[in-house]
Order: sequence, then C-alpha cells, then structure tokens
Amino acid sequence: MILVPVTLTVYVLLAIFRYMDGIFAPVIDRFVGLWLPGVHIPGLGLLLTLLIVLLLGWLSTRVFGRRLIHAFDRLIARIPIAKSVYGPTKGVLEALSKEQTEAFKRVVLIEYPKRDVFALAFVTARANWSSVDPRMEDLLLVFLPTSPNPTSGYLLFVPRNQVIDLPISVEDGVRLVITGGILQPHLRDLRPPP
Repeated sequence: MILVPVTLTVYVLLAIFRYMDGIFAPVIDRFVGLWLPGVHIPGLGLLLTLLIVLLLGWLSTRVFGRRLIHAFDRLIARIPIAKSVYGPTKGVLEALSKEQTEAFKRVVLIEYPKRDVFALAFVTARANWSSVDPRMEDLLLVFLPTSPNPTSGYLLFVPRNQVIDLPISVEDGVRLVITGGILQPHLRDLRPPP
C-alpha cells in the first residue's frame, strides 16, 4: 500500500523528465557531439525546453510577441488537421487559466440521472439564460465527471435551487471520483454549509 503510490509517482516523474528532455536532446547531442562525440548529458534537453517556455512567456507579454503568437494562431487555423487539435486544446487551456470566481471551486451533488439518485459534480460557472427560456434564469454549469477518469464527463445546466453543496475540497471530490467511492472523506469532517 505504501510502495505502489511512491513507485507510481517516481515512474510518472521520470516519464515526464524523459519526455521533456527528449524534445531537444537530439539537437543538443548533435551540438555537444562536435566537441565530445557520443556523449549525452541528461537534463540539458529539459533545461532548453524550460528556457524556451520562459522565453515564450516573456514574448507573450510584449506587443511584438503577441503579434507573433496571433500570426501563429492564424497560420495553424488554416492547416486542416492541426486546427482541429490546436483550437480545442487552446480553448480548454484558456478556460482553465481564466480567473473565474467559481470554476472548480465547489463540489456539489445533483439529482442525476433520475430523482433520488445523486451524482457528484463540480461547479464551473453561473449563467442567466432567461432570454432563451424563463426557467433558465438562475443556472449553474456543472461538470459531471466519470469514474475512474475525471477528465471525461458531461456538462450540465442545473437550476441553482436543485444543487446541494458538499463541504469537501475539490481534491477530495476528485479522489472520490477516481476511486469510485472507495476513498471517502471522513463523515465527521462534513458539516452543512452555513
């Protein structure tokens, strides 16, 4: 029970290191090979990757850099297969990086898929779509994850008065979904919201 999480964590971290190091490792190895043939220095590819990310971040805060990024976006939008991957990925990352007051900060229960059956969900936003239908005046947009993979699920529009707040952290909610309910928050720690 102790060894499996530690081993899995080390394995994932090593896989990320190897992947990040491997992005620019061939270029660095060719450059270093001019002076030291056949020598591979682990970590230089990761270092170069991090430097490029920092440089892109710095450029994105400058007017010239923003223009370059917009030009790159327009170029990718013209490539048939690339635009179907790049556009949605960029949209998800932008949505996650925006400062939203409620995005994934609340864990709730909703009656789903039928009355008296409850599902755990995460509030992503609020909406007032009364111009579409009077019943849609005060809605919460909730993400209903699937077990054991919380990255897939459903987006539901639920009236605010039909949502039950759970006094648990988002981390506990995700843990509950991933384990299929095996790891539950301690009931004595749950208190009704004020």
